[in-house]
Amino acid sequence: MSHTILTFPETLRSKVSEDGFPHISFSMVRGEVGEFTDIHLFVPVGMAANDGMNYGSTELGIIGAAAQATRLGGDASVGMEDIISRATASFKSMGGSAGAASAAAELKSGLVVNPFTSVTFEGVNVRSFEFAFKLIPSSRDESKTAHKIENAFRKYMYPKARGAGALEYPPTFRIEFMSGGLPNKYMPRIIDTYLTTMSTNYNATGNSFHTNDGVLGAAPTEIDISMTFQEVRAITRDDLYGEDLVYRDGYDNAGHTVGTPGDIPGESAVPTNETTNSQPEGG
Repeated sequence: MSHTILTFPETLRSKVSEDGFPHISFSMVRGEVGEFTDIHLFVPVGMAANDGMNYGSTELGIIGAAAQATRLGGDASVGMEDIISRATASFKSMGGSAGAASAAAELKSGLVVNPFTSVTFEGVNVRSFEFAFKLIPSSRDESKTAHKIENAFRKYMYPKARGAGALEYPPTFRIEFMSGGLPNKYMPRIIDTYLTTMSTNYNATGNSFHTNDGVLGAAPTEIDISMTFQEVRAITRDDLYGEDLVYRDGYDNAGHTVGTPGDIPGESAVPTNETTNSQPEGG
């Protein structure tokens, strides 16, 4: 079986090989798939990378008051103001006439309990990346390549049926920004991902088709593909950086093992300038 490197448009092949042109590479990390090894496309316009943390809050109360006083070198003992504010808060929580009287007393004293609210770090948000590609084939052959790219993404975002009631995990995609055959470290480093959503729009600006090829039919002259990829897990700074401010090398292990140990990484993990649309297996 021959493996194929799908490249769109055709002009990207020479640009990458001769000029080291920036582009984006998609490959599947896990499992033998057969139809392709890599998909090479232009970097989409206005691609965004969003990093986010998850923070909460907690009220430390008396413990926080004592800790702050100690930290600032002050008196951690309970003063008259503390007694008044806590007593007022206690009676207010009772409701009814006692609560109303306590609220009035609070207004008169001008003292309320300091809850000593502190921000708490609760974790890292799992990152998602959105890509929008407009494929405008200039020939029947490019139409076939665009069609293969569309179906390669769609086919392998789905799970595979196993047995009567089981599903096998979909493959993970490895996304790499490249300059020629080397990683482009000016662009985001992304660990392995799942393709979570895909939207396709045909002939968005006009209802035109290429000539019927007599096999598949008449290809649309425009295909807009929008996709969202989600990383397989929440990352830490160690996934991105070493001792400096430059992205790490290599994509050997995303720390998310699904399937057998014999599954191998996609070919795009190996720097190459080769972006032909067909390649012998193992070549």
